[in-house]
Amino acid sequence: MTLSGFEVFYQAIHGYRPFPWQCRAAERLARRSTFGVTVPSGLGKSSLLDAAVWAAAHGAWQRIVFVVARHLMVDAVHKHAQRLVQYLQENRDGPLAAMCKRLGELQVVHLPGGVFGDDDWVLYPERLSIVLTTVDQLGSRLLFRGYGVSPQRWSLHAGFFSDDTLIVVDEAHLNRPFLQTLAVLQGTGADLSVIPVTATSNLDGPEKCLSLDERDFVHDIVQLRRNASKRVRLQEVGASDQELSRAALLALANLRNHPEVRKIALVVNRASTARTLFEQIRARKVDCALLTERMRPFEADRLANGVFHEVRAGRHRYASDRLFVVIATHTIETGSDFDFDALISECAPLSALRQRFGRLDRLGQLGQSQGWVLHRSGQKADLVYGDALPSVWAWLMARAAEAGGYVDFGLNAFDQSLATAPAPAEGYLHAATLLPSHIQILSQTGPYAPEVDLTAWLHGHGHQVADVILIWRDDLSPLPAEDWITAVALLPPMLREGLPLPAPAARRFLNSADSEDRNGTGHGRTVLCWRGPDDVCLITPEDIRPGDTLVLPAHYGGCDRWGWAPESAQPVQDLADACQLERLQAAGAAHRFTLRLADGHWPMVGQAARTIETQTRILLQLQQQREEEEVELDAALKEAYLDLLALLAQLPGGLVSALRDPRIEPHPGGLVIRGQGIEDLGDLIETGRPVSLERHHRNVARWAETLSPHHPQRWELVQAAGAHDAGKAEVHMQVLLHGHPLPAACGPALAKSARHSLALHQAGLPRGFRHEFASLVFEPMENPLVRHLMATHHGQGRPWSKSCSDSSAPGAGFAALQGHWLQHWNDLCQQYGPWRLAQLEWRLRAADARATMEEALQTEEAAP
Repeated sequence: MTLSGFEVFYQAIHGYRPFPWQCRAAERLARRSTFGVTVPSGLGKSSLLDAAVWAAAHGAWQRIVFVVARHLMVDAVHKHAQRLVQYLQENRDGPLAAMCKRLGELQVVHLPGGVFGDDDWVLYPERLSIVLTTVDQLGSRLLFRGYGVSPQRWSLHAGFFSDDTLIVVDEAHLNRPFLQTLAVLQGTGADLSVIPVTATSNLDGPEKCLSLDERDFVHDIVQLRRNASKRVRLQEVGASDQELSRAALLALANLRNHPEVRKIALVVNRASTARTLFEQIRARKVDCALLTERMRPFEADRLANGVFHEVRAGRHRYASDRLFVVIATHTIETGSDFDFDALISECAPLSALRQRFGRLDRLGQLGQSQGWVLHRSGQKADLVYGDALPSVWAWLMARAAEAGGYVDFGLNAFDQSLATAPAPAEGYLHAATLLPSHIQILSQTGPYAPEVDLTAWLHGHGHQVADVILIWRDDLSPLPAEDWITAVALLPPMLREGLPLPAPAARRFLNSADSEDRNGTGHGRTVLCWRGPDDVCLITPEDIRPGDTLVLPAHYGGCDRWGWAPESAQPVQDLADACQLERLQAAGAAHRFTLRLADGHWPMVGQAARTIETQTRILLQLQQQREEEEVELDAALKEAYLDLLALLAQLPGGLVSALRDPRIEPHPGGLVIRGQGIEDLGDLIETGRPVSLERHHRNVARWAETLSPHHPQRWELVQAAGAHDAGKAEVHMQVLLHGHPLPAACGPALAKSARHSLALHQAGLPRGFRHEFASLVFEPMENPLVRHLMATHHGQGRPWSKSCSDSSAPGAGFAALQGHWLQHWNDLCQQYGPWRLAQLEWRLRAADARATMEEALQTEEAAP
């Protein structure tokens, strides 16, 4: 039989043919048709990524976003996407060569939480982008309030995610409010297509749903998995964690006596219960792992890799396998290709239980397996599932009475149970109505943008607020709080080192400090809130807002290698260096690497720490002596600096090899050595190389045309690109960029500086001066869209901008309320719609950034 195009593609990547339903999905996607998917666990729903990429080669969507509710499972789907893209990149000359050529460059974006500035991926409109993320991260970006994103970049992310985007929403039955909000965005101009996916529930509009049919039912593998029996016993326990733990441990002891049971999952509803069970099982010298959604992505990857090796689906089972227990929360319900020999679960809604037991004998290889469901009797309401559990338990008990004391969670058997006795209804929240007036407010970004709580649009009325991100740094511990801002600015937070946590939990943790750790105000421990270089401050727990990135000293504790551990007082490992190296290896040498040599951070250089610390202090003492005594110590400083670099060059791990053209800068607790490279400074990208204004305009215009070759507004984009920085010709701006009035007067006019050697006031620039608005004076344009794109290419003027202290400065009048700019903004929003306008801004800003990155890699001799 001749294979279809998708079958050839899928088999080349995975080594086996897809299921019939997967082929039907790929064919529909290639026609840019959307639909719902209702397919049981274990039958390849993650293959929708493969289908969407194959469809992209046939003219479908340029951005593919896979949304999951569990942070840890973003990592699992991320690995699937990485394997897919890696195959395509490594086999461009193989049987899929023509398809790879049509696809062009691909990028995989892992976005479990938001941290300002760690978002270079947004600058590549031409790449096929596969994004793995959560409801909060995608929804906040589409609504112009990206969590962890600087206000100057809100429109940048809104443009990226609203332009030719396919959104696959896993666990659709749990994300109905988000789906309702996406429908509103589709109807008001966002270029989105949505695929809701569920393994356990019917979706609205069944005529458009894709499910298993007779072609799938006769498939040998589908039959094997559907016919497998999973007999689950029911047991009532007390309401406390202690009583649940006691029953779970007894069930575990029973299961481990069966020689065929070597890999066991224990799934509970709360992270605190999971931690308690994990510590008890570990104390019994049983090999085990803890998996919750409250982990730092860098550590979660390392842990998940080890766990996956033990319990991956498709592994060979041997009687000699070691006993291994995974204690988890609902984070393993979706996206994880785990396969256990037995499973114990706390009672949960039937949709959640079906997902959990979908990880039991996942491929049907055992044929018969067993498990437990434990129900807390007398519990008034579950903290996670509310009052839904009593009706679920009654339904389960009735089925067990009919079947001889157990419930069979096998796919076929459970479907038959549902056919004879429909499941209890599972309530869900409804999204708040998103009105045109709301959209008008949300589309206003930048300085003075109104603060808006997005929770009711993303999760429905009554849902808890969004997460914050916690990041621990060990170089903050020895410093007074007032020096934290300086220290963190030298190495801004990164996505991979951040732990997502509900804001109320973060407040409770910071308010539970011992008296010596409190900030003297009686309001809990001080933390640094990072919303970008221009929006960073010290706050108390009461000031925490949803989506904030919070940087804590490592000695605060609260996290270990297994994730969130609020009772732990041990210093938390600083992951910043490891995340830097990981990013550098993935993205190349264009990124700047910062090596911290400071009090609290010496352990990062291992056994050589004492020698390197001594040499660092010699260098610091020489610097201090030169500043205090004003003596010439240049030769001694140079010698001490070279000696330090020589010591660092002996270290393993590639730290020094990552430093291109290293330069030393002060740190409040020591020093940092920073390599040359691209650096994001708020709403600017600096390269450390001078570039003339004429050359930069020419480069940006070329990139604007390259990135938008067939765009209907290509002419306006190129026009704006060729004049966007014209305001930098202002005389004081040139003094700032050149570093001195004399070269500034001699020219040529610069767009980029080798380094800012003068402060703004020394250069004579008034506070609040914006070169974007000055560009409208230096290069007057009649086209309203061109003017808008020039003025907003750093995220200002949408419609707000901070006022300039000198009202006579070029462009200062645009920020005034009595000026015409507010009306200009409103007219364009009405004409193009907020998302279309953001897409145009995104394309120009991407062209500007790509030109700057290109210029950064060119030699000094080529500049300016």
